[in-house]
Amino acid sequence: MANSGCEDLRGQEGESFLYFAYGSNLLTERIHLRNPSAVFCCVARLQDFKLDFGNSQGKTSETWHGGIATIFQSPGDEVWGVVWKMNKSNLSSLDESFAVQKKMVCHWSIKRS
Repeated sequence: MANSGCEDLRGQEGESFLYFAYGSNLLTERIHLRNPSAVFCCVARLQDFKLDFGNSQGKTSETWHGGIATIFQSPGDEVWGVVWKMNKSNLSSLDESFAVQKKMVCHWSIKRS
């Protein structure tokens, strides 16, 4: 089994960040298109959130003409995904790939089991 890229992040906090991915960003090929520094860390579960497709305006993706994967808070539900370790230089490409109008950073506590 291959080693994950997240065994030891000490000393690298300033250069990298952890990104919880779901939807199309689960695929290595997809995440590497715009974020070549992404290294798989682990499979993860986001508690009290739910996966949905579409957005608040009901728009679909111009690329694949379907609903865009999104998550929202929903007590008791969970979303499974993966965690990628990425270089901070790739942070803006995440915003661009999702056409983010307003940058949003969420700090999450991570519980390992």
